[in-house]
Amino acid sequence: MESAQRELAGVLLDHIHSLGLISDFTYSRAVDLVHSVIDFPELFQYPVCMTKEVDIHECAQDTQ
Repeated sequence: MESAQRELAGVLLDHIHSLGLISDFTYSRAVDLVHSVIDFPELFQYPVCMTKEVDIHECAQDTQ
């Protein structure tokens, strides 16, 4: 999974750089950071729903 996360981050950085939204220096530093990070933060994890949030967004299965 870590390899897929690094690949995704690299593709996103490439795209942002190709659009001219970040400089060459920022791009190279960001790529270095992606390759040097031991573990990615919760960015690529599934969100955890709390019980209250789940109850608010759930639909009744059979109301009849």
